[in-house]
Amino acid sequence: MRAFVAVDVDSAGASPRARAPSHITLRFLGEIGPDRLTALDLPLREVARKFPPFRIRLDGVGAFPDRHRPRVLWIGVTDGRAALVDLAERVRRALEPVVGVDPTPFAPHLTLFRVRSPPDRTAAEELLGGQRPMPAPRDVEVRQLLLKESELGRGGAVHRVVGTFPLAGRATDLSEGPRAA
Repeated sequence: MRAFVAVDVDSAGASPRARAPSHITLRFLGEIGPDRLTALDLPLREVARKFPPFRIRLDGVGAFPDRHRPRVLWIGVTDGRAALVDLAERVRRALEPVVGVDPTPFAPHLTLFRVRSPPDRTAAEELLGGQRPMPAPRDVEVRQLLLKESELGRGGAVHRVVGTFPLAGRATDLSEGPRAA
């Protein structure tokens, strides 16, 4: 199965017309067999046990690969960004023995939509150019890690949670810094 590790982004307060996923991907894992999927449980549980819940703020828009050639429009993470980056780094390091090294740097963002058609391109250009209003900033409580599977279909990807790992640490647990690989 195609899998990834994410944090939930509660859709409360989001635009009813938003096409955004309800998660921020911390680590894409790709195709994972059942044996490796089981091996992810303990490292994810350990990261979550040591990391406290925290808040992030979703605010501002941007595009991958850039604003002039948008293929993906995203909402940025402002407040809480450092904690989210730290959590993603801890997940990355904890999972390396199971899924290998991922050289791709983590870019904290919530996908707003993918540019797949001329109307999408127009919407992206208008949003990035200020002709359409940006999504309102919103605060999100990050309370758990999710292990999700992704099934690609004609209507887009369908995501299903296959593991939940509540964040249970205290702020003092973070003073240890990221764990060494």
